[in-house]
Amino acid sequence: MKLFEIDAYKSRAATELEQEKEVKEAEIAMQKADDYFDSVMESAMDEFRRFERMAKAELESLEQTAESARKMGKLMEKTANIASKKYIESAVNSATASMKSAWKGLSSNKVHPS
Repeated sequence: MKLFEIDAYKSRAATELEQEKEVKEAEIAMQKADDYFDSVMESAMDEFRRFERMAKAELESLEQTAESARKMGKLMEKTANIASKKYIESAVNSATASMKSAWKGLSSNKVHPS
């Protein structure tokens, strides 16, 4: 019976040792998987940050372009307003000069040769 107890004890000790070894291997595998996951996540976050910086730079560039276009549009609007006012002023002055000339001709009883 004593031999049976010793054999059972050795068997149990061997099983516990094997189980501890498997637990250690599982812990090591989990640590490696966790390290790999951390590495992949860090790479993904770096890539996301790069993309975010690029997107921000592109947005700022588009905003600057839009602001330049807005300023150019306002300048063109002002220029068109000034040009149309000058055109109207010239047309009114021309019409006034024609009317004055016509009134002078009527008041002097002269007939225009054409």
